[in-house]
Amino acid sequence: MSEPTAPDRAERDLLLGVLAELIERGGAERFLAAPIVPGTKMFPEPWAPTESGVTLLLRRLAMHVALGRAIAIEDRRAGAPPTERKPATRVELVAVSKTEAMFALGFIGTDDVVGTLAHEIGVAHAVMNRPGKDGPYRSQEADLLEADSSDGSRGSIATVYLGLGVLAANAAYQYYSWSGRFNGAYNPLEYQIVRATHVPMSSLAYLVAVQAIVRGADGPPAGLEPPQRDEVVAWIKELRPQRSELCERLGISGDAKSTERAAVTQFADATLIEEPETATRKTAFRWRTHRGGVGIVAGAVFGVGVAMLIASRGASPWLVLGSAGGGHVVGRRVRVPRCSGCASVVPSTATRCESCGALLRGDIASLSERLEAEERLESDVAD
Repeated sequence: MSEPTAPDRAERDLLLGVLAELIERGGAERFLAAPIVPGTKMFPEPWAPTESGVTLLLRRLAMHVALGRAIAIEDRRAGAPPTERKPATRVELVAVSKTEAMFALGFIGTDDVVGTLAHEIGVAHAVMNRPGKDGPYRSQEADLLEADSSDGSRGSIATVYLGLGVLAANAAYQYYSWSGRFNGAYNPLEYQIVRATHVPMSSLAYLVAVQAIVRGADGPPAGLEPPQRDEVVAWIKELRPQRSELCERLGISGDAKSTERAAVTQFADATLIEEPETATRKTAFRWRTHRGGVGIVAGAVFGVGVAMLIASRGASPWLVLGSAGGGHVVGRRVRVPRCSGCASVVPSTATRCESCGALLRGDIASLSERLEAEERLESDVAD
């Protein structure tokens, strides 16, 4: 498992430089406010993994940071990548106009959705406040500002300035684990790390710690996941004696007062719109596997135990082989449906895989039948 690496001095200077520039342009008020934390207190709207659910989250995030733009989403979903066991949410800022922030929706996963969106709201702020401009649209004629690769890292840094640092740091390093496919002896542990960010998690942890020090907080903000909290705590301990220098570096008065955030109320028009699952889910099948491998192991163990009881060396190999073979036969009769997309075990009548979100469109006996089954589905739709 790859662990985050702490930013070196040059990286820290760069991070503080971008943060200072954002504070100079927009003032210190948002930076001195308590960071927004996950939960219904700050996100009271209903949630569903749909376009309307994502829109509500983006609207709430935009309100928290006073983005001053309506939210527009272009739905580009084509299903989860079949090679990913834990498909990550994909939402990208496309452009910002004088009235709207426009996003492209690629996929809605079961990962940290709100943290992923927080980064893109940060990118929107970075696009609206690019270096060398007096302010949003004040020194340029363009009615539409398109996002580009140079806005990504500034956008993630901007999340801390805007009060979204906790959400962004959590999404920047997400660890997931699950029991893998049975290999004939055991189910190995599999894992995946999701990084929804444009800068490393440790860079955000450093900035969150800087924010806590400047705000005069006693400890790290609430809502951080354990790896993020550990790094923030370590940085706070190191940076606490440097508060005066940090305030001067960021252009903030040493006696500046921090503020708390009031609870918010749900949007009056906060409604979720149902949408056809076929428009948002990839296609998979119930792959009819069995417990033959488990039966071999169980039978072999049973045979060894019997052989030890009767203390017959000559009969031992035959007992073990016979029991293993019998266990295999019995195990093959125990049917275990799996999702052909991610190999997770599913109920025999399931129509949707809870692990990867795929729609289960029928049964296949082996993975080699998957492509043929998909072609039959496409042919049926065409007819």
